[in-house]
Amino acid sequence: MRLRHSAILTSTCLTLWALAGCSAPPSDSTPAAAQTETPVPTAGDPGVLTSERLADRLLTADDLGPGYTARPAATTGSPEASVEGCPQLEQLGDVADNPYAMFPNQGKRVFTGPGGTQLTEELYSAPPKDLSAGAGRIMTAMAACPSYQLVTATTVAEIRTQAVPVPRLGDEQWGQVLTVTAGGRRTVVQQAVIRDGGLLLVVSGTPAEVTVHGQTALAKATAR
Repeated sequence: MRLRHSAILTSTCLTLWALAGCSAPPSDSTPAAAQTETPVPTAGDPGVLTSERLADRLLTADDLGPGYTARPAATTGSPEASVEGCPQLEQLGDVADNPYAMFPNQGKRVFTGPGGTQLTEELYSAPPKDLSAGAGRIMTAMAACPSYQLVTATTVAEIRTQAVPVPRLGDEQWGQVLTVTAGGRRTVVQQAVIRDGGLLLVVSGTPAEVTVHGQTALAKATAR
């Protein structure tokens, strides 16, 4: 399955970027909407936030504290990658390139942290039932394979995944830990996905960063 850098591999590609020079995705980008089986209605839905309003609710470097900076947007396109050994990911169909693109209202920011760590925050907005169904489908596919490979032109990474509990925040929560081994180096990345009404928060980074900053991100995203 050929993929470009996408939300489904955000955690993994951030790790590969740090480990093996894999080009990182833009820090503030709006992916093109992918074709979906059922378009998500957003216009006129109460509680659904526009992309502009979502951008205002993203964390800033000041929110994270000393040692964090927002990483400049990449100036070159992301390399293609293939996932091998996980047919469930292929079953996401046409939205496999960016499964969260089914939610056209979105915002994203990427940070470089102390010691060169990478932290990414994504916000999406849609009617609650659509967020619930879409996020559940994505996380089920990602958790279906305990291991698979992510292959680029220059790197073969072994990925191991494990579902982990997430604090009971918002209305629904999903969590996973990815162990990425590439070039003889091993890194652990955690991802927390939280739905609060018509808002979906995705935070990816080291387990410590996700634990510390995940609640801060949700509090800011839902504060107004």
